Amino acid sequence: MVRKLLIAGAAAALIAGPIAAQDSRQSAPVSDESELGGNSPLIYLIGVAVVAASVVFLSEDDDPVSP
Repeated sequence: MVRKLLIAGAAAALIAGPIAAQDSRQSAPVSDESELGGNSPLIYLIGVAVVAASVVFLSEDDDPVSP
């Protein structure tokens, strides 16, 4: 009987903990957009150049492994 009460109490604590913590959270207002979050075409071009360079440099070893 005591074991069932302990299990029920533990389950209630697991349920009540996040509910109690949720009420105390407050979000801060957003004033401006992030300066780092812009969609610069330069970033995309650099990414494409890195992918293209890695394909070129990593695919040059076309020699067969077996003699």
